[in-house]
Amino acid sequence: MTSGVEALAALARRPLLIVLDYDGTLAPIAPTPEEAVPEAGAREAVAALLAGGRHLLRVLSGRPSAQVRAFLGSPDLPIVGLHGLEWPGEALPREHTRTVAKLAAAVPDFPGRRLEDKGVTLAVHYRATPDDLAGDVQARLERLPVPEGWTLLRGKRVVEFRPSGANKGTAVMRLARDAPDHLPVYVGDDVTDEEAFEVLADVGGVTIKVGEGETRARHRVASPSDVVTLLRTWANAPSEEGEHG
Repeated sequence: MTSGVEALAALARRPLLIVLDYDGTLAPIAPTPEEAVPEAGAREAVAALLAGGRHLLRVLSGRPSAQVRAFLGSPDLPIVGLHGLEWPGEALPREHTRTVAKLAAAVPDFPGRRLEDKGVTLAVHYRATPDDLAGDVQARLERLPVPEGWTLLRGKRVVEFRPSGANKGTAVMRLARDAPDHLPVYVGDDVTDEEAFEVLADVGGVTIKVGEGETRARHRVASPSDVVTLLRTWANAPSEEGEHG
């Protein structure tokens, strides 16, 4: 595994398809989703890459796309939301609403509980739960019955129930197929991003883990601040054609 921004700077000599997670990647992890403001300079770095036109930039998040856009601005930035259930220009599937409501009713009460009904998925946050209770809360949540055709995904002080077909691995491959002349690069920090790391490894893509922890990614940077620096570096990097005349 390689680490640090400098080791990744040269990638931008080729046209890149840069796919970014949001929470923990473009924004530090916050106590609540509403507080997850972008890392300093993230908006400007995103705008520079979009303006450059050589590289393609996408955000792939577990959030609804409207939340990500509210944080980042950039009306021209394509955002895929809800782990690949929400695509620009496509209707959001509505057949899961009843299942989400039943799951929400089954979640036990506990200190610091926060339910986030995304319409087609349900996230149960416990970042505000006292540390001495967090382990028991996680165990209780993992014992909840998962409906047929659904998956329980574990994240950083959050579990999310979602349809089994919705995952970042499938979504990032769809994005890569739509940009065959660009090298796919995925940057993420959490368990949900490991799905994208795994599938891109099989097709020669570049995978970058943000922060500590075990990962399938081949590269690592330390923090969202490093991600911003990397995006700036890629936005300003010369192409191979430029270097050779």
